[in-house]
Amino acid sequence: MFAKGPLQIRHAVVTMLDAFVATAQEAAAKHGGAVSAAEIDKIAEAMKHSGEMDNFYRAVFSQIVNTIVEAQNQNRRTNAFGRLVLHPLSDFFQSQQLDRGMLHNFFFFIHSLVGEEEKEWNDACAAIVEELREKLGEAFTWDDYYADPRARTIFWRVLVRIAQAFKRFDARREWLFRIMQHKQTSISLAPNKYVKVGDGHDVAQFTKADFLTVFDNLFAPVRGLSFEQALRFEQTVGVEPRGAFAKFFADLDAYRAEG
Repeated sequence: MFAKGPLQIRHAVVTMLDAFVATAQEAAAKHGGAVSAAEIDKIAEAMKHSGEMDNFYRAVFSQIVNTIVEAQNQNRRTNAFGRLVLHPLSDFFQSQQLDRGMLHNFFFFIHSLVGEEEKEWNDACAAIVEELREKLGEAFTWDDYYADPRARTIFWRVLVRIAQAFKRFDARREWLFRIMQHKQTSISLAPNKYVKVGDGHDVAQFTKADFLTVFDNLFAPVRGLSFEQALRFEQTVGVEPRGAFAKFFADLDAYRAEG
């Protein structure tokens, strides 16, 4: 989506160059087929201060702004699943209590556990967001989306998948630490072109306290479910909350108690 922006800028520059060439050709026709350096400077100055050029700048600016807004809206739609999973932790990343640089690692962790269902769930989440936006208009908030029973069921299923993955708690915990402490040291610009962004020696800091912050808050919404919520959980997810999370919570508390 953002690829449109550079293309629009390129089109604007080409249009301006064409206008300059056309003006220069008109001037050349009046001066026997040649244009002096002074005349070129005069043409350039006239274009710089032309009211028509001001209108052109406004039109290009409007196009680029619309492209950015369109891209942002598209990103909100396509990333609805990510927002759903992250929302219990968003304040911690916003405040930098959890390093925002590890967000990519966190989403890689989720994708590793969810696999191909991520696309299905993301499509479902995007559809929920679109429906709520159409229904609520400007009154729409992301809290409306998080509270939607359909979105909540998807969130519950993600938590069940995480808890199942941690049946061998210690091994999975060490795996997660390796993921979260990974720090990207280069960015790909082309198939065989990379630019280094660090010295490659440092790693992201992800501590035991960070681990507990992530999972205490990620699972907080299912620790105190009402009777009605627990019943819906079992009906929609296919397992009761205690059966889904009891072992994981016990292992989490045991890890917390370690010296």
